Amino acid sequence: MGIGTFHSAGAAAHERDRDRVVVTDLQARRGGELYGLARRLGLDGDEADDAVQETLMRAWVALDDRDPIRSLDAWAFRTLYRICMDRHRWSRRVRLLADRLRPASEPSPATPIAERLSLWATVDRLPERQRAVVYLRYRADLSFEEIGAALGIRPVSARSHVSRALDRLAVLMREEEEETR
Repeated sequence: MGIGTFHSAGAAAHERDRDRVVVTDLQARRGGELYGLARRLGLDGDEADDAVQETLMRAWVALDDRDPIRSLDAWAFRTLYRICMDRHRWSRRVRLLADRLRPASEPSPATPIAERLSLWATVDRLPERQRAVVYLRYRADLSFEEIGAALGIRPVSARSHVSRALDRLAVLMREEEEETR
């Protein structure tokens, strides 16, 4: 084994250590917001934990690739969003299959009534894209550029989605207030 081989192995180990530190930092800085977004997108606690861990693992692998990641935060939110959507698609397919296999006489499970105890419960009533942008903007504190990168849309579209979401939230909150009178 030549000196070059030791040097290459040492450099690779150093790069893996650096990538581990970067991913650990991402988890420390954004782990809570990533988890919160996964929850807001409809995953339960365990599924959200798994989705965040999968996002962090993908980040570690992506950092080892030759293509640079311009904004790791935006990349992580976009990746998590895609993981959540993939889980929803898979769940929907399983439900459709289960519905097809269920005998016609069996009643379908009742849909639980959502409690509206907080602003975030009202946010949860928004369409999926609006929920995501509101969460990313006001909970994860991302810029419109970062939201656009995370969701694969232009920053002006992210701003527009947030604006529409806030308008819709105002309407929903007025409706809730009128219902309680």
